[in-house]
Amino acid sequence: MQSLLAITSPLFLLIALGAVSVRAGWIQQDATVAMGRYVLSFALPALMFEALSRRPLEDIIVGPFLVAYVCGSLIAFAIGLGVAAAVRRTPLFDNAFFGLGISMSNSGYLGYALIAQLLGDSALNAVAMAILTEVLVILPLTLVLIEVHHSREDQGLAHTLGRVLRMVAQNPLLLAIGLGLLFSGFGWHLPGALARTVDLLAGSAAAVALFAIGGNLAGQHLHRGLDGALAIAAGKLLIHPAAVLLMLTLVPAFDPTLTEAALILAGLPMVTIFPLLAQRYGQGERCASALLVTTLASFVTLNLGLWLFADL
Repeated sequence: MQSLLAITSPLFLLIALGAVSVRAGWIQQDATVAMGRYVLSFALPALMFEALSRRPLEDIIVGPFLVAYVCGSLIAFAIGLGVAAAVRRTPLFDNAFFGLGISMSNSGYLGYALIAQLLGDSALNAVAMAILTEVLVILPLTLVLIEVHHSREDQGLAHTLGRVLRMVAQNPLLLAIGLGLLFSGFGWHLPGALARTVDLLAGSAAAVALFAIGGNLAGQHLHRGLDGALAIAAGKLLIHPAAVLLMLTLVPAFDPTLTEAALILAGLPMVTIFPLLAQRYGQGERCASALLVTTLASFVTLNLGLWLFADL
């Protein structure tokens, strides 16, 4: 357990450092927002491109992993919708945020850092497959549910789908993964200067991302609606990994390292932009509280889960 904490603690200490820095006024929160945009737009896409372009294409996309992670995430999403509808009797768009919060992990920021430290670079394709699930399945599904509910009567489903697809297509991570797969498939390589630039960008991703998470959390508070926040947090840390674990038992066996990676990724807190998306629709307070609670609790649940998994 001590050796495990020696690996995971520095990651959460970096998150804490970001939060303390903002709280103490050493750095403005706007700066950490800019850091997050830098990671999302440049550092993490560079990292994904580098990790994928250097591996054989047949080793990147593992069919059983993708099936298990997609289906497990959809099960968690559906449970979020069902619980919100049955217990809270909330409208459709409110249910969508419950589903998103339970099923979309912080794979890019925290997931990459954890997988790289715990399992090594050979498992980074798991991060790429999780990001594909989130960007191509979970996020579009949420946005369609929300936009259909809020769109004007003269904007039909086709218009809404087109707008969501444009948003997805412009995602830098998706573009980087696509380029990485292309370079891998054709065996292409970047020229020396460009390769070194990409390498420098990729190397900055982990520390800046974790610091930015902490800085963003420093502006979150436990607002009213804490019961809903706790439900989302419990769903994210318990239901999502349980659903993925269930699906892993139903698909053909594959590399045990990737199996562990799938469970780690599913057990992460939700994506950092969760409250930002919800704020636009008046759900920001509950979702911000859920993000804060989930991130704090994940230090315990992740370490406990990893310790138990190591003994199996």
